[in-house]
Amino acid sequence: MKKMSGLMKLGLVFGGYVMACLIASGAVYLNQLFTQDPLQASAGMSAFGDSILFIAVFGFLALFPTGLAIYFLIRKLIVRQ
Repeated sequence: MKKMSGLMKLGLVFGGYVMACLIASGAVYLNQLFTQDPLQASAGMSAFGDSILFIAVFGFLALFPTGLAIYFLIRKLIVRQ
């Protein structure tokens, strides 16, 4: 089995974060498509809800690249010992 280079591991982790950001942005976009236009008085509440949706989706999806980064770091520390 071929070992992955450090640059490939770094790209995999950062690519995971980019994908999580893109998917979270898409979720907010879809939410805006399927909701009615907010009234002028509740535009701030709508924007806050969109930001909470983005943070929730991004936070959930970012668990995978974070776990992958921790896995790579622990493997590197164990191999050195």
